[in-house]
Amino acid sequence: MGSTSDIYTLLRLYGKKQHRAQISIDEFCTYLKKYAQHYVTEQPDLAKYVKAPRGSLKNELAGLAATNKIILQEEDGNQIIVISAYFRENVNARYKKMATNSSEPYPIPTDLPKDFPQELISQQDAGAIIYDLLDGKEHGENVIYLLVFRREIDPVLFPQGVTAEFLMRSAISKISGFLNHGEHHDYFLQKLMTSNGGRSLAVKNFFNIFTSNEEETLRKFKEAGDSYYFLNQIFLFIRQDFEKIKDKTPEDVDLLQAVYIAELCASYYKNKVQLDLQRDTALKNLELSFGKQPYYFDAIAISKFVDSRGVPLLGQYTEDDLNDYLTTATSPTIDNHMPPLLTFKTQDGNRYFVLNEKVLPLLMKLCTEARKNVHDLITKEWFGLLQKFRTVPAMKNIKDFDQRLEELVQQEEPVFYSLLNAPFLKTIYYDAISSRNTALDKFCFFNDGDLLPYSELLMLTPHSVMSDAKILLPVWYTLPGLSFILALIFGRESLFKKVSNKKKKKKSQEKSIAQKTSSSSTMSVSTETPRPQNVANSKKEEFKLAAAAIEKILVPPDSSLDSELTSYLNEWNHILDKEAKKNLTEDVNSLIRDYLRKILRTSTPSSLSPERINELAETLVKTPSLQKINDHANLHMYVQLYMLRLIKKA
Repeated sequence: MGSTSDIYTLLRLYGKKQHRAQISIDEFCTYLKKYAQHYVTEQPDLAKYVKAPRGSLKNELAGLAATNKIILQEEDGNQIIVISAYFRENVNARYKKMATNSSEPYPIPTDLPKDFPQELISQQDAGAIIYDLLDGKEHGENVIYLLVFRREIDPVLFPQGVTAEFLMRSAISKISGFLNHGEHHDYFLQKLMTSNGGRSLAVKNFFNIFTSNEEETLRKFKEAGDSYYFLNQIFLFIRQDFEKIKDKTPEDVDLLQAVYIAELCASYYKNKVQLDLQRDTALKNLELSFGKQPYYFDAIAISKFVDSRGVPLLGQYTEDDLNDYLTTATSPTIDNHMPPLLTFKTQDGNRYFVLNEKVLPLLMKLCTEARKNVHDLITKEWFGLLQKFRTVPAMKNIKDFDQRLEELVQQEEPVFYSLLNAPFLKTIYYDAISSRNTALDKFCFFNDGDLLPYSELLMLTPHSVMSDAKILLPVWYTLPGLSFILALIFGRESLFKKVSNKKKKKKSQEKSIAQKTSSSSTMSVSTETPRPQNVANSKKEEFKLAAAAIEKILVPPDSSLDSELTSYLNEWNHILDKEAKKNLTEDVNSLIRDYLRKILRTSTPSSLSPERINELAETLVKTPSLQKINDHANLHMYVQLYMLRLIKKA
């Protein structure tokens, strides 16, 4: 053997040479000094031990003692080095014999020599250590465990280097060897068959496997299936017979120790199978939870998922299980198809998960919700501007209007905005188109590969928003004289210029450009100029009377206008989701209001008849916006009744 500078190796060599596990420090220092002087040229690290090795050796020994490789003791004023490996090897030797001879008993404390250092022994609950080792946890370094059972039986010494798998195999071998003995074989087989009447064949098959096929028995241990019940019965019968023996032989003790170890291993695998089943069920519930509304979830929401009993899923599986599932579910498939679970981020960096199959339903839901919210926001915004007699380009220019809608969606509906701009959306959308997804008959998001303008996505126009904003204005904003004065107060110079242009038109009509400008101004002012109040009121009353007359024709005598409206509404609007149904109804009502408002401006009360109302409703129902609603007949009747209601309440 070549030279070395490793102190622990030198200690082992010297102890083996002296046939002792205990060496005084003075004795080892003398040996180390001679060794260093002889091999210092080959091992320069030995130079520090050539003259006075004790000082340099102190730190080395402290490090070895910290890892239980050696134990430092005091004896008659002298420091003694105890080489712990010598004692561990003695215990390991017993297990090596057990590998070839299952009748070799487990080592117990009384087998240890009298000088065995107690510092090497760590007394532990047998179940805790066996469970930890089967879970793959590491042994304590250079420690011999003393496995204490919860029954009155000698504990078992269990050294580092022996696996829990070997411990379980040794227990099965000992028990099967015991059962293979003639009288024991028939006795315990009969007990097992008696306690399982009607299952004789299953009992015999199990007993034969247990006593003759160790590998198959080990597999059944780990499966913890139907045979688990038979295993527990065998262990119970053996314990019942041998625990009551007062003067137990070493063979009796060894058998009971094997039964206790086998019971602990079987219990571990039974619990493991149950936990695996619970985890698999929880992961399936996790998949189902992603299919529930609101369809998109961040990490915090996912951690709060519960099962049908209200029990949190996190706990039925671990965080590592959850992370592994999310990583796998969001990774592309082997054939490079889109993963079943997709992710997208909002501008604040929050990450959301959504099922591939739920992307389009979620987008439709968010689009419906966003339309109402954005409509209210921009209407309120324009209402404030109109109050101050101010305008913005978005009121007249569709591109500016789309830009403002996008800003509002980005600000107020971050999830909807992020999903619209997600890189996977286009692929999912056109895959759905190619598979003829009927849900897309009512929703369109792309045209020739480009995202539709926000005005089309939200079904909003500058005109409809302006109309809704104007309705909110007080009546005096529609009176030209008063509105002109208010405009001057609020600094609306544009209205003042219009009035000035009107005066210039009366003085001179020489230039064609001035004539066109004056003409348009005259038309604008004349349109805004209302009739005298009494004339307007008279016209309204005439419209109301005409509407009441038509109502008597369209509404049955035993019903009312409101009840008929509700009835027809439920006929054509079949959406189950309350919020979505409400939004669709409001969209249709808004279209009817806008359309009727335009018609009444140029109509007279005398022209209002059942035929005219029917004609107006027919025209409106045939518009592209309402063509998507399938039940045209009931929708047509609803439109007529809603028009009458608007006229009556004008």
